[in-house]
Amino acid sequence: MLKNKLKIITLIMLIILSLIVPQVNAEDNEAEGQTTNTPAVTDEQTTTNVDQAQTSINQDNYKDGDVYLTGDEITIDYIVDGNLFVMANKVIINSQIGGDAFIIANDIVVENGGYIFSNLFALAPNITISGVVYDLYAYANNIQINNYIFRDARAIANNFKLAGTIGRNAYLNIDNMEVISIKDDQNNVTSQGSIKGDLNYSSKQELEIQDGTVSGDINYTQLKTSSPSIQTYLLSIGGFLVTVLIIWLIGLWLAPKFLERTNLVLTKKLPSTIALGIFTPIVLIIALVILLLLNITSSVSLLGLALLFVACAISSSIFVIAVNNIICNKLNVEKTIVKLGFLIITGAALWLIALIPFVGRVISTIAAILGLGILINAILPHNRNLSGTETKVKAEKKENKKEKQTENKNKKEDKKTK
Repeated sequence: MLKNKLKIITLIMLIILSLIVPQVNAEDNEAEGQTTNTPAVTDEQTTTNVDQAQTSINQDNYKDGDVYLTGDEITIDYIVDGNLFVMANKVIINSQIGGDAFIIANDIVVENGGYIFSNLFALAPNITISGVVYDLYAYANNIQINNYIFRDARAIANNFKLAGTIGRNAYLNIDNMEVISIKDDQNNVTSQGSIKGDLNYSSKQELEIQDGTVSGDINYTQLKTSSPSIQTYLLSIGGFLVTVLIIWLIGLWLAPKFLERTNLVLTKKLPSTIALGIFTPIVLIIALVILLLLNITSSVSLLGLALLFVACAISSSIFVIAVNNIICNKLNVEKTIVKLGFLIITGAALWLIALIPFVGRVISTIAAILGLGILINAILPHNRNLSGTETKVKAEKKENKKEKQTENKNKKEDKKTK
């Protein structure tokens, strides 16, 4: 549960930082370096990387400014004098990155010639660092550090292998940690993984850390594995219902016609609503990634991704509102306060169904797809057929009212006559 939440937070962080970080350059890191004591580089392999970073720049192998890339397997073998943004299956870095690197991939490899002068924000199942990184922020299944992290390493991983050096502190949320020692032909240890500062880690159980691995303090926090408490459930259902009510109240205030049409969209245009809910996110993501590759429209693309994320987040609430409208129409409920009561009951029912193993996930996914389809349908131009249906429904409601009023009058007259 914790790792799923942290994964979402990491994705949001990548989006937000991509808007902010282009203004943060190596000058900021140099200023920090004046107030912190970075350990001296003693490893011969690391020294080689530093020397490579100071070589003359070949103009034919140089990218000035930020670089945006997508693909299957991407190799960065040229200097990037700016930030790097990559989404791919496999990413290999074997050159200098002057700014920050934001990477989402299946495999991330920083080779011996790779040198990231600033931060590496990485989201991938497998991450291997054989080069040099200034600061590491990672979420992965397997992380292996073979060379050098100049300052801090912050990571969430199942398996963490340390064969290189972390220059300052490590903040880890891990299941297993292995410190690798390198031996010569005579079986003598020539070097081993080390942390020059403090090790702060959280895990289900305390791990055995080899002597001499950590120069500073070792701070361990045990992860709680207990089942969710009643308070957790109450907060969860409360948060869901509050979200539904807020969206409903905003709809009443700003878009009452949208609320009235939700049930019609769900009942009269179900196939197209499903199609919109499934294919719209796919098409938008592809379009926004293409825009992201164009340096001029990168900010627009990131804003679009944020809006899509918000739409997906409120889709289940919109589905609840649509179902509640259908129920109220069937029961001829017209008073707003009564609709509010039914809305709370409908939202609570969907939340309880979502707790059922397997079935709950399927129902929640369907609800999210339909809710997103309803929202997209509202944004698109209104269909004449739907508008005609809406008119017919209103006319039927008026006729039913008149019939009820006539029946009530007749009953009263019959009573008086008797």
